[in-house]
Amino acid sequence: MHTNKNDIDARWGELSPLHDPNILANFVARPTDVLITTPPKAGTTWMQQILHQLRSGGDTTFTSIDDVVPWLEIQRDGKNWQEILQHFETLAEPRIFKTHCTAEQTPGIGTAKIILTSRDPRDCCVSFYHHLMNMTDEARLNKQIPCPTSFDEHVDMWLEFAAWYRNVSSWWPYHGHPKVLWLRYQDMKNDIESGIDKIIAFLEWGVTDRQKEKVLEYSSFDWMKAHDEKFSGQGSSRNTRIFKPGKFIRQGKVGKYHDLMSPEQERRILEKAKTTLEPECLKFLEIDS
Repeated sequence: MHTNKNDIDARWGELSPLHDPNILANFVARPTDVLITTPPKAGTTWMQQILHQLRSGGDTTFTSIDDVVPWLEIQRDGKNWQEILQHFETLAEPRIFKTHCTAEQTPGIGTAKIILTSRDPRDCCVSFYHHLMNMTDEARLNKQIPCPTSFDEHVDMWLEFAAWYRNVSSWWPYHGHPKVLWLRYQDMKNDIESGIDKIIAFLEWGVTDRQKEKVLEYSSFDWMKAHDEKFSGQGSSRNTRIFKPGKFIRQGKVGKYHDLMSPEQERRILEKAKTTLEPECLKFLEIDS
């Protein structure tokens, strides 16, 4: 194991409040682990809830989803990366983690099982804008996240940062990998029960019909919206409010980007996708037209 961040390969990324390369470089994956990997605002929290409910058979007692499905790479107040990894070692199997890392930065490929969800970049862009605007000023300052002055500025920043494009393009070579399940957000929204059946088959977890009913209930938009406080404090100090009350679980709909996005902004987002992704990937994501 590395003891100094200067010893770490550059592939693990740069240190920031939302990304600690020391954690990634030193994390030891287990065959029973499950990693949820997504671009931001592509159904990450929803998948955290689904997997925790499948694992637990229907648990609603957790205070924060981050307690039971931690954000792998994020820094945590008052803890160094060694302490964070020591805590991860104490978690009961099967451990579940979320990450927004690219494939190059994700530890455990080939060992852990990976569930990847992708969402239309136009919806991700709009959803991330609301995500930023619904954060508290204190949280944005603490996490060093700039606040756009307009949606136009946000689109420019989103395209320049290009997290969605880096994530999806990095994972496409693993599409069809035996230890990777790639789900589309729109399919999950259209038929959540079918999506959950695919997850159960992929993970090979024993889930009864009664437990599945609870998973469907507790993973519904209405239930999660009513319990917004359980999902809005991921990777944060309990003393710091990250989001305005009731604003984390917002809409989660498909195709709502039209309400805010101009045709020119849409064109720019799709053009970048076409120059970044393989034609087969565009077709799979249903953004090839």
